[in-house]
Amino acid sequence: MMKRLLLFLFFGCLGTAHAQFDKARWAQEFNDSYQFARAFELWSALAEESDSTNTARLHYIRQASNAALKAGLAAEALQWSQALVQSDSVTVEDVEMHLQLLRMNGVATAIPELLQGEVFLHLPESDINRLIAVQQNLDRLVLDSIGFEVSRYRPGAKGNEFAAVPYGAGLVFQSTAVDPGITPRKDGWSGKYFTELMFIPDTNVAEPRFSVKQQLKGEDLFTAFGHARTHDGPVAFDTEQDFAVITRNQSALDSTTEVRLSHLRLEFFWKREWGWEPARDFPWNSSQYSCGHGTFDTEGDLIFMSDMPGGYGGMDLYQTRWEDGDWSRPENLGPAVNTGGNESFPHVSRSGFLYFSSDGHPGMGGMDVFVHPLGSNHVERLGTPINSVADDFALVLDESSGNGWMSSNRDNQTDAIFSVRGKPMTGSIQILVQACDGSAVAGATVNVIDERHGTVQSYTTDEEGEVKAYGWLGREYEINMEPFPGMDAPPSQQLSLQGASEQVLLDMNFASKQNSLVVIDENGMPTEGVLLTFQDAAGESANFVTDANGRYTWSAASQSEDYVQVKTVLINYNDVIHEFTPPPPGCLLSIADTLELEPWTADVERIDLANILYDLGSAALRMESKRELDKLVAYMKDRPGIRVELSSHTDCRNDERHNQKLSQDRADGCVAYIIQKGIGPERILAKGYGESRLLNACSDESTCGCAPLNVIGCVPCSEELHQQNRRTELRLLAD
Repeated sequence: MMKRLLLFLFFGCLGTAHAQFDKARWAQEFNDSYQFARAFELWSALAEESDSTNTARLHYIRQASNAALKAGLAAEALQWSQALVQSDSVTVEDVEMHLQLLRMNGVATAIPELLQGEVFLHLPESDINRLIAVQQNLDRLVLDSIGFEVSRYRPGAKGNEFAAVPYGAGLVFQSTAVDPGITPRKDGWSGKYFTELMFIPDTNVAEPRFSVKQQLKGEDLFTAFGHARTHDGPVAFDTEQDFAVITRNQSALDSTTEVRLSHLRLEFFWKREWGWEPARDFPWNSSQYSCGHGTFDTEGDLIFMSDMPGGYGGMDLYQTRWEDGDWSRPENLGPAVNTGGNESFPHVSRSGFLYFSSDGHPGMGGMDVFVHPLGSNHVERLGTPINSVADDFALVLDESSGNGWMSSNRDNQTDAIFSVRGKPMTGSIQILVQACDGSAVAGATVNVIDERHGTVQSYTTDEEGEVKAYGWLGREYEINMEPFPGMDAPPSQQLSLQGASEQVLLDMNFASKQNSLVVIDENGMPTEGVLLTFQDAAGESANFVTDANGRYTWSAASQSEDYVQVKTVLINYNDVIHEFTPPPPGCLLSIADTLELEPWTADVERIDLANILYDLGSAALRMESKRELDKLVAYMKDRPGIRVELSSHTDCRNDERHNQKLSQDRADGCVAYIIQKGIGPERILAKGYGESRLLNACSDESTCGCAPLNVIGCVPCSEELHQQNRRTELRLLAD
């Protein structure tokens, strides 16, 4: 009898353990597939069923608290968190989460007692000090305030409402209060009904009454984009409100979690005369990750959130541009904006500031709202009453009036829409860039620098030489222009932005300067004797050559000496045309450029003047010399604007007078051959240098008898060294 009783108890316990294991497996699967509401039910059941001796009980409690928080059940999350901090096995992460949950549930007054209680007996001193420092920082954040009034917009609303955006004179927003129908579907993440887009035609009437007939006809809904039978929203419109982007669940099966509707996708719509119609698919939607919460910036580019691979963790914000008929590869907004947490609900104001929500930047718990001037590396957290201890998100703000809309669950953990009312926050800065003669400068880069934080926003002037920027009222700004080549100093102005509109003039100041060009070969070495053919705006040209340092310099004393381009010409190298940056109107062009030569490719036959050879004491051209001169003739015919000097040299043997005459005869012979082939005599100059320009240390005959081997102090000359000196050279001539 006792044996059968023991077996019954054993198998009973085994059955209970098996049931608990089955629940834990399903709870974890719900966690992995983002179905946190369902996971919470199982984790909490497991925690309740486990007695204090069960080693897995703390794991169940911790999971129940985390799942409740992600499902938006802050009160339930706090209940289970309380059990954790009363345990001897509490961790510093448990305490941090508990402090956050106390703030989210509006019972932050319990925090000081907790920090002085027995919970700290189980933690290292270093962790205790860090937690105290974090709490002190949060206390300071609570005191941080900005001049806004935030009030519940629709206190009588049913269900959750959030992510309101202006549309016409009304609002479009997400709501779970729509009649779910006979076969309602619920979101596994939160356990609530899927959201639909509702529409208020006039923001002055926050809670319009719709009859049953109107509701049946959907007049209380924004139905322009149809129904997806999943979450609809958030939605965003461009400046003209004729292009829209909406977030919806993907219907494709998530290949990672094997769960449908677990990822988000972006859909676009065009407004036509007959209504809204779908635009082409977003190319970066994927069944492997989410793309959602799209919004448009002032240039029409798209900013959206995604957990695509390569981010900083959680949801990051990305930017993509419309290029060549499609959206470009998304660019992560970087570590200034994105964290290891989640960044979501982006909105770009007309002033060009990006507002977004984050649970990764330091805040008061849950999601806080931050602002980021696009193009800068700075993020600011907004103070109270915008941010609170609850989740605050989806801020849409018109800084010029100080009014807008936001969402928060600060009232009873229910997502609701709040109106934001304040004073004007920003002013416009109209910047005019003026050239030396007072005319407008288009295409100039203007920087607006916030001197408080050092943030820089860059703009490009339009055809009128103007840009319009925005700044925060009461702040100091430096406004400068990126310098054109050769400017002594870029123009700069200081501005204290106090009014709704300010004007700034940036007046250029060019000084007369020394211009220079340096020409280098393919090995980076300065190259002497390169012909530079300059051309001005009228098509007039002038020729110059580089010196021994590969340089040519000139002064810009008058506007008539400005050039728009230069062409480099050198035998055995491609002709290269280099365009100069146009000067501002009325200003002198200032040049300080380095040009690299491009050698002929291997398939182009080179001109080798070393092959123009002579017999000793003879000026007669050999056959191989004529072949090389034929290449030179063809080269000059292709370039009718160049003039050259063809020079001949001898070695040191024989006397100087004889060598001078011999070299001149050789040069004349080459030139006569070239002229005979069709090159005008005015384009080529013959010059004999005799033995006056030896290339090596061979001594001349008057000093050492042309280096006889038995003369002390003289360099003996081999036949190879003599041949180096016996040569023909070509030099391109300037005007």
